[in-house]
Amino acid sequence: MKDNFNREIHALRISVTDRCNMRCRYCVSGDLLKLKPAESLLSLAEIESVIRASLSLGFDAFRFTGGEPLVREGIAELMLQVSRLPGVRKLSLSTNASLLERFLPLLAAARVFSLNISLDTLDAARFAQITRGSELAPSLAGIDAAARDGRFRIKLNTVLMRGFNDDELARLAALTIERPLNVRFIEYMPFGNWSRGEGLENPSMSVAEALDVLRRHYAIEEAVEGPGGDGPATYVRIRGARGFVGFISPVHAPFCERCNRLRLTADGQLKGCLLDDERLQLRAWMRSPQYSFEGLVERVALAVRSKPEKHHYARDFDMSTVGG
Repeated sequence: MKDNFNREIHALRISVTDRCNMRCRYCVSGDLLKLKPAESLLSLAEIESVIRASLSLGFDAFRFTGGEPLVREGIAELMLQVSRLPGVRKLSLSTNASLLERFLPLLAAARVFSLNISLDTLDAARFAQITRGSELAPSLAGIDAAARDGRFRIKLNTVLMRGFNDDELARLAALTIERPLNVRFIEYMPFGNWSRGEGLENPSMSVAEALDVLRRHYAIEEAVEGPGGDGPATYVRIRGARGFVGFISPVHAPFCERCNRLRLTADGQLKGCLLDDERLQLRAWMRSPQYSFEGLVERVALAVRSKPEKHHYARDFDMSTVGG
């Protein structure tokens, strides 16, 4: 389905929970995650209904996020059920990988195509700092297990943070040399908890700066054909590497004109843009006597038609409430 700016909207990013087993500083404000009451979250059946409604409008790509989606009870079963729906082309999962190893057989059974894994550092002490106390080893074990499995396209997402991990970029990119995975560097965005820097004086770093760093360490080849996908990343390759290095630049080179997605929050709000305050409330209506599947289809269509032309950097929310 096309929006009012002639963009083909066919992807839905679904936050299945606001719960997470980590407390990443740019995702959660303060030491405590402000959790919504369980009854305010969409049930798995309600999430499936929204997916079915979007399928009827031509959506075909679905990414499950959180919080950490693997802490949501029944998530693997939901993904398996969704994978069997007519019209589903691609299922993906965003995760911190700490629980990933045990879920790999279930995710493979659900034909999950892509794993997006957050990994901001390879240093255990820094990892504990950015996550407020979590251990790095379980996440690395999950990544290694997924790479050995061979059934998933793996993308490691690293937020560029000057003064925190800018001295690790070459080491992170080197993960693509021997492993069949991609590392993507993402610009730090000035919104929500990110805008406060969490102790970093000037965390923003452009992808152009990151690429310059990599060129000082490796022979970089422009990727004529990257790994594909529906997202905004551009890719290069270290000469001889098995995987690609990608760059996502929402600050210095916004990609709003190519945006193809809606977002469903864990508490049932449809958003046309991560960085926009406008949202369409679904939960209360879906639980009312007025609910109908036809009405749900129309509400998803309305969210597509209401999608803004570009973002405006809404700042008063935590990333954990929307989904990465």
